[in-house]
Amino acid sequence: MNISGVIVYAAPKQSELVETNLNAINGVEVHAAENGKLVVTVEHQNINALADQVMQFQDMPGVMSVAMVYQHNEDLETLSGDDVLLEDDTSSCTSGTCSDYTLEEAQL
Repeated sequence: MNISGVIVYAAPKQSELVETNLNAINGVEVHAAENGKLVVTVEHQNINALADQVMQFQDMPGVMSVAMVYQHNEDLETLSGDDVLLEDDTSSCTSGTCSDYTLEEAQL
């Protein structure tokens, strides 16, 4: 699964139209919108298709610019329960170090 965080800048008078159009796309969700600035997440199985989809946002009526600000790729099939820390498991971490886990393991 590939997940991207995107900021979409729309003409303020067309912000509602842009929000409606984005929410109509499968895997796209607008989480916040204010003064023409929309905070959007995009999920897709294929990273190339996700990038193409985000680039197509620029062609939508009312969109002034698009900025991908976050991207995460995770293979859910290979991720096991042992790879994910529960909230209680990180209690031994202090100042960026963990007694039982490496920093990378603690940040999962």
